[in-house]
Amino acid sequence: MKPLLIFLLIILGGTVYAQQTEAELIRAAFQKEKKEMVSGYLSLTDDEAVKFWPIYEKYEKERFDVGTRRVELMDTYLDKAKTALDDASADEMVAESASIQKAELSLREKYYKIVKKDVNTAVAARFYQIEDAINVSIRNELLSKTPMLNR
Repeated sequence: MKPLLIFLLIILGGTVYAQQTEAELIRAAFQKEKKEMVSGYLSLTDDEAVKFWPIYEKYEKERFDVGTRRVELMDTYLDKAKTALDDASADEMVAESASIQKAELSLREKYYKIVKKDVNTAVAARFYQIEDAINVSIRNELLSKTPMLNR
């Protein structure tokens, strides 16, 4: 995914999207690439695709809010990692991290049920699986790049 994001930032960076922040560009490129990945993995029939993609768009809109919370927590964490961490800040960050993970799981479960009802169980299960795999990959990447907190 990274080469595509870098390429898009270089190509689009200074002209058409001058009013957008770098984070918005990265997020838009990620969403496009993620949708292509999901599409390739699901291998939907035409009938399934007509039913699935509007549901997926609603899912992505809801997932955006959870992603924003994750970015905000990461900003807070990186800011706090520079100094000694007090107990209250540690408690707040752990609680927010747990809340984000619960929200992500709840959202996937919610949309699994919707896709199962409106499309079919096989597509719903594949959707749940690919979303779970993408989420784990993102978390692993973030955690591997995150410094340990100071005492």
